[in-house]
Amino acid sequence: MKNRKFILRNIKSMSRKSNHVVPSKGHGWAVKKSGSTRASRSFNTKVAAVKYGRSISKNERTELYIHKKDGTIQDKNSYGNDPMPPRDKR
Repeated sequence: MKNRKFILRNIKSMSRKSNHVVPSKGHGWAVKKSGSTRASRSFNTKVAAVKYGRSISKNERTELYIHKKDGTIQDKNSYGNDPMPPRDKR
Protein backbone atom coordinates (compact mmCIF):
# COMPACT_ATOMS: atom_id res chain seq x y z
CA MET A 1 0.00 0.00 0.00
CA LYS A 2 2.84 2.42 0.79
CA ASN A 3 4.51 1.80 -2.57
CA ARG A 4 1.27 2.49 -4.42
CA LYS A 5 0.87 5.90 -2.75
CA PHE A 6 4.49 6.76 -3.52
CA ILE A 7 4.11 5.82 -7.18
CA LEU A 8 0.85 7.75 -7.59
CA ARG A 9 2.36 10.85 -5.97
CA ASN A 10 5.38 10.71 -8.31
CA ILE A 11 3.24 10.26 -11.41
CA LYS A 12 1.14 13.29 -10.49
CA SER A 13 4.20 15.45 -9.87
CA MET A 14 5.88 14.37 -13.11
CA SER A 15 2.87 15.21 -15.25
CA ARG A 16 2.42 18.71 -13.80
CA LYS A 17 5.51 20.46 -15.16
CA SER A 18 4.96 24.03 -16.25
CA ASN A 19 6.55 27.45 -16.61
CA HIS A 20 5.33 30.65 -14.98
CA VAL A 21 5.78 34.32 -15.90
CA VAL A 22 5.67 36.07 -12.53
CA PRO A 23 6.40 39.55 -11.20
CA SER A 24 9.94 39.79 -9.88
CA LYS A 25 10.58 40.80 -6.27
CA GLY A 26 12.82 43.71 -7.17
CA HIS A 27 11.36 44.99 -10.41
CA GLY A 28 10.39 43.56 -13.76
CA TRP A 29 9.32 40.02 -14.56
CA ALA A 30 10.77 36.53 -14.20
CA VAL A 31 10.23 33.13 -15.81
CA LYS A 32 10.23 30.24 -13.33
CA LYS A 33 9.71 26.51 -13.64
CA SER A 34 7.02 25.05 -11.41
CA GLY A 35 8.34 24.06 -8.01
CA SER A 36 11.55 26.08 -8.29
CA THR A 37 12.55 28.96 -6.07
CA ARG A 38 14.98 30.61 -8.48
CA ALA A 39 14.03 32.24 -11.76
CA SER A 40 15.20 30.77 -15.06
CA ARG A 41 15.66 34.30 -16.35
CA SER A 42 14.61 37.86 -15.46
CA PHE A 43 13.32 40.61 -17.76
CA ASN A 44 12.52 44.31 -17.58
CA THR A 45 9.22 43.96 -19.45
CA LYS A 46 6.36 41.48 -19.26
CA VAL A 47 6.26 41.18 -23.07
CA ALA A 48 9.85 39.95 -23.19
CA ALA A 49 9.24 37.49 -20.34
CA VAL A 50 6.13 36.07 -22.03
CA LYS A 51 8.00 35.68 -25.33
CA TYR A 52 10.82 33.77 -23.60
CA GLY A 53 8.41 31.69 -21.51
CA ARG A 54 6.41 30.78 -24.60
CA SER A 55 9.50 29.59 -26.47
CA ILE A 56 10.64 27.50 -23.49
CA SER A 57 7.18 25.96 -23.05
CA LYS A 58 6.97 25.10 -26.75
CA ASN A 59 10.38 23.38 -26.63
CA GLU A 60 9.56 21.47 -23.43
CA ARG A 61 5.92 20.83 -24.47
CA THR A 62 4.62 22.16 -21.15
CA GLU A 63 2.04 24.67 -19.94
CA LEU A 64 2.74 28.38 -19.53
CA TYR A 65 1.03 30.38 -16.78
CA ILE A 66 1.11 34.16 -17.16
CA HIS A 67 0.53 36.02 -13.90
CA LYS A 68 -0.65 39.57 -13.25
CA LYS A 69 1.32 42.07 -11.17
CA ASP A 70 -0.70 41.02 -8.07
CA GLY A 71 0.27 37.36 -8.59
CA THR A 72 -3.07 36.02 -9.82
CA ILE A 73 -3.17 34.02 -13.05
CA GLN A 74 -4.00 36.15 -16.07
CA ASP A 75 -3.68 33.52 -18.81
CA LYS A 76 -2.71 29.88 -19.31
CA ASN A 77 -1.47 28.24 -22.51
CA SER A 78 -0.74 24.58 -23.18
CA TYR A 79 2.00 23.74 -25.66
CA GLY A 80 2.11 19.98 -25.32
CA ASN A 81 0.35 17.05 -23.81
CA ASP A 82 -2.94 18.75 -22.99
CA PRO A 83 -5.13 16.33 -21.00
CA MET A 84 -8.29 18.05 -22.27
CA PRO A 85 -7.64 19.49 -25.74
CA PRO A 86 -10.31 21.75 -27.26
CA ARG A 87 -12.83 20.11 -29.57
CA ASP A 88 -13.56 21.31 -33.06
CA LYS A 89 -16.90 23.09 -33.27
CA ARG A 90 -18.75 21.86 -36.34
